[in-house]
Amino acid sequence: MTELAGHQPVLRELIRLAFEERLGPVELALDFHRGWNGGWRCRATVAGKRPLDFALLTGPQDALLALPVPLPDGWRRRGVAASDGSRWTTDSEGLPAPVSQGGPASY
Repeated sequence: MTELAGHQPVLRELIRLAFEERLGPVELALDFHRGWNGGWRCRATVAGKRPLDFALLTGPQDALLALPVPLPDGWRRRGVAASDGSRWTTDSEGLPAPVSQGGPASY
């Protein structure tokens, strides 16, 4: 994602939901910033936990996705939800991959 304007509310909600699926209700501090490659990232901090960085991506049909980088092992199988309801994880090379019924899809 190279343009953040107008997408922050959706991305904030996706990140909040990703944490709440795993931890229950949380209070987040979010810091949106440019990554080294010019794309957008967000550093999310929950009290008492280490910060987690998210790559902010646009997927198929312009779905928005906030994918933790690196993806914690405990999050890998279930993945995280995109704005279109699809779920995403990373493959063995660290690239975004859709989650299939039996786990990450293989290409």
